[in-house]
Amino acid sequence: MSYQALYRKYRPSTLSDVIGQDIVIKILKNAIQNNKIGHAYIFSGPRGIGKTSIAKLLAKTVNCLDLKNGDACGKCENCLNIQNGFSPDIIEIDAASNNGVDEIREIKNKINLVPNQLQYKVYIIDEVHMLSIGAFNALLKTLEEPPEHVIFILATTDLQKVPTTIISRCQCFEFNRISPDNIVKRLEHICKLEKIIVEKDVLDSIADLSDGGLRDAIGMLDKLNAYSNSNIKLEDFEKINGIVSNQEKLKFLDYIQNGDISSVINFIDKIYDDGKNLIIFVQNILELCKNKIIQYYIDNDCSYDINFLIQLSNILNEMLKNIKLVSNVKTVLIINFLSFMHNYHFVNNINDVNENKLTEKNESNSSKTEKIISREIISNVKETEIMDENVNFQIVNNCFARADKKEKLYFESNWNQLNDYALDSEYGAAACYISDGKVRAVGTGEIILSFDYASMVNRGFSLRKKIEKLLEKIYNKHYDVALLTDDEWNKQKEKFIFNKNNNIPYQYIPINDNVDKIKNAKKIDDNSITSQAINLFGEDIISIN
Repeated sequence: MSYQALYRKYRPSTLSDVIGQDIVIKILKNAIQNNKIGHAYIFSGPRGIGKTSIAKLLAKTVNCLDLKNGDACGKCENCLNIQNGFSPDIIEIDAASNNGVDEIREIKNKINLVPNQLQYKVYIIDEVHMLSIGAFNALLKTLEEPPEHVIFILATTDLQKVPTTIISRCQCFEFNRISPDNIVKRLEHICKLEKIIVEKDVLDSIADLSDGGLRDAIGMLDKLNAYSNSNIKLEDFEKINGIVSNQEKLKFLDYIQNGDISSVINFIDKIYDDGKNLIIFVQNILELCKNKIIQYYIDNDCSYDINFLIQLSNILNEMLKNIKLVSNVKTVLIINFLSFMHNYHFVNNINDVNENKLTEKNESNSSKTEKIISREIISNVKETEIMDENVNFQIVNNCFARADKKEKLYFESNWNQLNDYALDSEYGAAACYISDGKVRAVGTGEIILSFDYASMVNRGFSLRKKIEKLLEKIYNKHYDVALLTDDEWNKQKEKFIFNKNNNIPYQYIPINDNVDKIKNAKKIDDNSITSQAINLFGEDIISIN
């Protein structure tokens, strides 16, 4: 006898055998026992979670001649014919390959014919969302008034593509992803019956990777079993699925936190050369960060800085949205990781420098510690902040005044040229930085970029001139660059819409014409600085240099 794949061999034989879909099964069994069987059902949910299997079980159960507590007996003539695929009254249609009007019209022409053997003629249409508009219209007419001996079961992984007119005529069941615990239990049961020796970590890893799909999980187990001759180890799982070990992932996390750029690049190069799946690698690092964050809050024990973990998790989440759409995943990974490290360590270094400038120990024998506030330092910081803020929002004003959709399309169409400068010694930092930003608006000589965090915007102020030079190299023209947080952008956009609706125009003002106003805004009253310092640190420990 030829070999039978494990996922086929261990398909559930009754509704009660199904795992992970308890609510759906309870409703269906109650309907069968109380003779309240619907004429049409829609089963929706991710792939590999049992939609088609339950459709076949439902077809068998409603036609069973000897029901046992709402389950098919599996022994009567009808059950045996259905199980062996011999019944002409169970019609399975793959809508992905039979999606035309003619196929549905053929159903309509034959639907009034009574079943040959069974009580109910059951039509199972898989991936129903793939039907054409004409086919849906033809199916709609069939669903409106079907004969009593016909049941339709429509299965789909994309319910939103099914017309609401179809959905409204069916009983809809949303199938859930199967929990990792249930998947592990099922895999353990199969391993016991098949006499497969497997490490517990392997089953846990399969359950995580399968993303709630039991069919995929059993398929992975089958492949591993063939590879390892019924003695499966964690290394086998990692090798076959292109997965980096936990020990290596922790090393990589250390490299990022320590700012070890060369090790990060070498690490990604190595796993790429080894044929590892880079998308799964990013997912695994995100999962590792999640576990470490939970460990920090639950156990109050974590070897990583919590802010580092949270910021990295946000970046990884954004990466996962984008890397699936690009061809050169490795390059995008390197750029994003280096950009994160650059921003994260720059902010930390600036904080350290400011702290050292604002606080120091008194070297005398006195036990009292004196925090020395330098008027010059505070003034310089304030001047920079005011200068950045004023220039920033003047560029925003000018960008709105000269906004141009064609200019924005041209700008975005050449945005990918940033990748060419990612590792450039002069412009690499600027390229990595703005690749994390979102292009919000483009004028004839201005652009607005937004970022997730204020710390990233602050980092950009020190790079603004370099960014403008880089854009000039790419676009052969000068752009003034405004940097905003996403929240600030939303406020500016709302203001723009309000002004537009109320016919309040934006007036372009050359930045140089406003220099005097900015310089005046930089002047800070000495008494104000002293008052702020005293309020912050206390009058008894302040001296002014």
